[in-house]
Formats: sequence, C-alpha cells, structure tokens
Amino acid sequence: MELLVVIAIIAVLAALLLPVLSHAKGAAQRTVCISNLKQIDLAVLAYADDHADSIRAVTNKEALYFTYKASIQPYLLRNGSSTNDTLFICPADDFDCTMPAIHAVYLFRNATGTGFHHLDETEHSSYFFDGDAPDTGETRAAGKPFSSVREPSRRVLVGELSACFGLSAHDRKQPGQFNNAKNVMGFFDGHVSLIPIYWDGKTGLYDMPSFYDPPAGYEYTWFGK
Repeated sequence: MELLVVIAIIAVLAALLLPVLSHAKGAAQRTVCISNLKQIDLAVLAYADDHADSIRAVTNKEALYFTYKASIQPYLLRNGSSTNDTLFICPADDFDCTMPAIHAVYLFRNATGTGFHHLDETEHSSYFFDGDAPDTGETRAAGKPFSSVREPSRRVLVGELSACFGLSAHDRKQPGQFNNAKNVMGFFDGHVSLIPIYWDGKTGLYDMPSFYDPPAGYEYTWFGK
C-alpha cells in the first residue's frame, strides 16, 4: 500500500513538472532564436552601410532569400558573432518539410527531413531575407535603399521562414498552419521581436500562405513603401 502511495505521488509530481520543463525548454529555445536573428539583422544593416545603403543580388538569377547569408558573414565576425552555421539555426525549427503547407511550394517540392535548416535550398538556414532577385519584378528589400523605408520599425528585414507558411515553432497551437502563429522577426530599425503573423487561410505570394501584408493592427508589413 505504501509503495502504491509513493508511486501515485511520483506520478502526480511528474505530471506537474512536465509542463514546467517543457515551458522552460521552449523559453530557452526562443531566447536563442531571438539572439540569432538580432545578430543577423544587425549584420545585414552593417552590410548595407558599406554597400550604398542596400543589399543586392550578384546576378539577376540569384534569389536573396537565403544567399544573403554569404554576404553578411564578414559582418557577423566583425561584431564578435560566430560565423558558424549554428547561428542560422533556430533550435525550435523541427518542422516536417514534407507537410503540405511546405511541400506544395516549388522551392521545397522535393523537400525531405526535419527542419528548414536541413534543406540545401535554404542554404541550411531557419531564417530568410525579405528580398528576391531583381528580375522577378518584386524585389522588396533587395536593392532598395534602406534609408528610403518609411516605417522601419514595421518593415520586415529578416525573419523565421516559418512565418511565410503560417507555422510557429514557439507557440504551436496545432501541428500545421494557423492564424496568428508567432514568429521571431527582425526589422529595418534593428529591433527583433516575437510577433503573431496573419494568415487568412488562403495562398499568398509565391504560394507561401502568409506572404502578404496583414490587416490593420499587426506589428509588421512584408512590403510597405
């Protein structure tokens, strides 16, 4: 009888502690992700300071979503940051890249494995730069003078790739997409924050479900002016 009581007490304590441990783990991963993106954001801004106030593709066929990573490496080192690829990995990024929300996008149609950072197509990064190649007609931040951005505190510069898909590694209300999925985003003014991303249940630009400007009341804009 006493043994059963002890076992019951241990079971109750374990049930109470597991959510606490899970929350602590999530908070630690979120802190690392925010730190990573802060360093990346500042490195992009530093690069622009030295390159005519912008960041541009080397060729018209180059998409800057992920190739920006190579350009900013010297600036990460200058700021005392590690240039190791771990800086570009969110520790909470363990998405199944075969899920329909990701797999349907052309860039990831052959994706397999766990985590955006495991993909060659993303340059093994959990984070992307909000700018495309010049020949697409919609360059957004690519080649745009950073000083011309009217709302730098709202305009996305870099962020978690999961934000484009309506996914969240930090506040998973369900395995797939959902409205107001929280993601860590970096902005033109240098600040980084965890914010909800709007999703209307439809497909956005380039088939990325959340890649369009949100309605009023949100803290970010993809495109801006």
